[in-house]
Amino acid sequence: MLRSILAVVLSYIVMAAIVISAFMGLWYGLGPDGLLQPGSYKGNMVITLAAPSITVVAALLGGWMCARIGRGGRPVMALAGVMLGLGLTMAYFTLQKPYPADPRPPGMTVEDIMKVGREPAWVAIFNPVGGATAVLIGGLLLARPKKAA
Repeated sequence: MLRSILAVVLSYIVMAAIVISAFMGLWYGLGPDGLLQPGSYKGNMVITLAAPSITVVAALLGGWMCARIGRGGRPVMALAGVMLGLGLTMAYFTLQKPYPADPRPPGMTVEDIMKVGREPAWVAIFNPVGGATAVLIGGLLLARPKKAA
């Protein structure tokens, strides 16, 4: 039981670290003008492709890690449930926040944009649903022991 709890907690922390690091790298590496459409709060193609990709990669790894530490599928299902539950709760609060009106003033910093900006509705909903699905795939399919030939 303790091993299963540890598997869920550690895997969630690793997934969060991957997601935060990847997005910080994108935001600070490319800056607002590299990720958002000019004069707008809407994302460009880079962030539109990167956002779900980061979620899926982190969740696949988290599911795989959870299955290896927890030695089974139950911790993976618990991690997927935690991810879905917390993610849908965060999505609810995200969707309550109004989308900022364009045009975006020039010279805004990443911190300024994070205060007033908000992710699109499809991202807020995809993250928990796609992430939980990827956790299950990573943990239940990719982490299965290989059968001897």
